[in-house]
Amino acid sequence: MKINTQAAGQSGTNPERRALLRSLVGAGALGALGSVGQWALMREAAAAAAPAFNDYKALVCIFLYGGNDSFNMLIPNGADSARGYANYVDIRGGLAVGRRKLNPAKVNAYHVDGTEEQAYLKGLYPLADKGIDLGVNAVMPELAQLMLADKAAIISNVGNLVSRVTRAEIKAKTADLPLFLFAHNHQQRALQTGQGDNLKDVGWAGRIADNWRGINSRSPLGLNISYAGSERMLIGNQSVPLAISAGRPMRYTDMHKGFNDAHDDRRALFKALSGVSSTTDRLKFGRDNTFDSSDPFRAFYGRTARKSLDVFDILPDAWDMHAVTNNYANLDPMVYPYSRKDIYGNALFSVPDAATLGFSNDIGGRLIGEMEAVAKMIDIGANNAFDGSPHNRQIFMVQLGGFDTHAEQVSKHPLLLRELSLAVGKFQAALEELGHANKVTTFTMSDFGRTMSNNGDGTDHAWGAHHWVIGGDGFGSAGNLRGGQMIGQLPDISLDGADDFSAQGRIIPTLAQDQLNATLCRWFGVDDALMPRIFPNLSNFGSVNSRDTSSNSAYLNGLFV
Repeated sequence: MKINTQAAGQSGTNPERRALLRSLVGAGALGALGSVGQWALMREAAAAAAPAFNDYKALVCIFLYGGNDSFNMLIPNGADSARGYANYVDIRGGLAVGRRKLNPAKVNAYHVDGTEEQAYLKGLYPLADKGIDLGVNAVMPELAQLMLADKAAIISNVGNLVSRVTRAEIKAKTADLPLFLFAHNHQQRALQTGQGDNLKDVGWAGRIADNWRGINSRSPLGLNISYAGSERMLIGNQSVPLAISAGRPMRYTDMHKGFNDAHDDRRALFKALSGVSSTTDRLKFGRDNTFDSSDPFRAFYGRTARKSLDVFDILPDAWDMHAVTNNYANLDPMVYPYSRKDIYGNALFSVPDAATLGFSNDIGGRLIGEMEAVAKMIDIGANNAFDGSPHNRQIFMVQLGGFDTHAEQVSKHPLLLRELSLAVGKFQAALEELGHANKVTTFTMSDFGRTMSNNGDGTDHAWGAHHWVIGGDGFGSAGNLRGGQMIGQLPDISLDGADDFSAQGRIIPTLAQDQLNATLCRWFGVDDALMPRIFPNLSNFGSVNSRDTSSNSAYLNGLFV
């Protein structure tokens, strides 16, 4: 390869040339490339026509890593002998949440002696007024309020399934079970591939991106954006997610487009090294002196490098120039962007300390920061403010880890549930202020549920669990989430009972995560004809036909208006 960095009338050994090369090395190019997405080989493919959407919608997945104990998040609170509170207390013992009725509108209604352990077990926010025999854990007042305001729905006893199974089939060893059931990494992967019997495929959101090539005006930002790293759910065969960290997006050092001659020269050299010709007033890289290569690895590297430069030409400027809203007189909208405040009267996305929470330990705060970043990214996209072109669809993934509560559950779990509730409450308040509440649906996923049985200090790996779907303005207008309801049926939680995989309280799911995700994707705009390619096992749960509103539908009918 020949690279000619010689400007007109200059010697090839000019000190400026050496300085240029040194500055390129200092730009942190490889580090920036690593933030673009999964370093996996991609084959080039003809771009399928993206749907012609004329509105904006976003899906936001909150992945709860480790397997959330949803039966202490949403507590059985009915009188049924198999599904009710008395049976729950008998099984859970010292881990059982109290039945004291609390008011979610009262600040720190859960407070007991400043400890998260006692707060976690103190009581619940009943959902009896919604006709639901569950109570929301005391440390989650924001989610309880969203549920009571018809801005959240509960999906009961959902899990990773290949097809519906019964306890009798499991006992007879004839059940078609997901691969490596109860194993963290395998179940995370199966949930993200959208195939309980295929751990090797790309992700279901990645397959949407593959089939919607050119979506968002062919923006280099693509469809999928991750604040959880390059997770499989967002990776396709021909698409990779934009993986970034919360806060101000990074940019290449000293390579700001149009900033000055030195910046432009570095950009030209960067492009030459990635295989394309480029010219500035002082430098010229023709086709014969670029790092163009037919080698697939080098070609992939070059394409990815160029994409990273395109991304970082758009994203930091859009972020810096976009103020979401500002109703604070004479204050910087970048510092005080929202007029709404959190439950404690502080800035909306502030992270409350332990004393404010009435706890003895701080929450992590990472999820709150990620949800703040997603809210701003949604506002930028919904307002076509990335580069002036429409961004009609976006899928975001965020994460909260630490749910593998085999031990010390009463001290660990309340901190996680409190942060989840705070983050979702703050996020929904931001969307409402921005006018985007009906454009965004947020949902939780987790490895699996946890055992009903108490191991003495926590709970163990299990299967079925309850999950949240959040969105809408609570008015139930057409096309939006129908909140304030539970989809599905409560399971028999008895040990060795009708819905137990074994004798430990590993509850068998009655709804598949694929059904929930497909329902969300249908709202998002995925056509029924495409759905079997996104979720290959979906037809195992019923008809994949938009005209089918019967109980045989593969979708969760009634989740959206």
